[in-house]
Amino acid sequence: MHPRDCPSWEYKYHPHYRALAIRCEAILNSLGRGEIQIDRTLGDTRQLHEQMFGGLTPDLCPYYAGHYRGENYKCLRHNQVQVRGDSRVGVAANRVAPELANFSSHIVSRGIKATETAFNISDTNLPPGEKLYYLVKFACRALVEFLRIHPYVNGNGHVGRLIVWLLLERFGYWPKAWPLDGHPPYDALLSRFRDGDESPLEAFVLSAIIGPETGTVGP
Repeated sequence: MHPRDCPSWEYKYHPHYRALAIRCEAILNSLGRGEIQIDRTLGDTRQLHEQMFGGLTPDLCPYYAGHYRGENYKCLRHNQVQVRGDSRVGVAANRVAPELANFSSHIVSRGIKATETAFNISDTNLPPGEKLYYLVKFACRALVEFLRIHPYVNGNGHVGRLIVWLLLERFGYWPKAWPLDGHPPYDALLSRFRDGDESPLEAFVLSAIIGPETGTVGP
């Protein structure tokens, strides 16, 4: 049972909350300079979660930053999350580790291999627009699955969006309007994706990559 004296965590109410935007900018700058090992980070995002949120947690639970729910800490072992509006989000704390292992091996690793195969096809067989289309589909699936697991007490949205950044940068794209800090208006699109209506979220992410004036890309 989750201890009753474990504090909730909303980083937006922390007195040093404004530091988060600066930290997110620094992470993206490091990514742009090639200082982040993308594949390794995709397999374990805890170091960058701690970089974002260290010192912005409740005083009694500094380990909320950089550790998953279900880890062997008093307020993480049985920490369950609920996301208003979608009961499908937030696996049980004791399922976080195996779900993340599956996420890393079956979605991220296999997705990268499949995307690499697509990108290695000559442009005459698979135009650049279609390559981007398949990359966006992969990135959206990874984002939605990570948010479904919801491995952290808080900050999952930031890390989910960082995963999209990492995947896009790995294949040579730098989004024009995809935020790391802040909260884009995509909650309804995430729910629709989980319902099987994937195109609206994919169009949203595509627009963030190429800009809203460019139009749509697809097969």
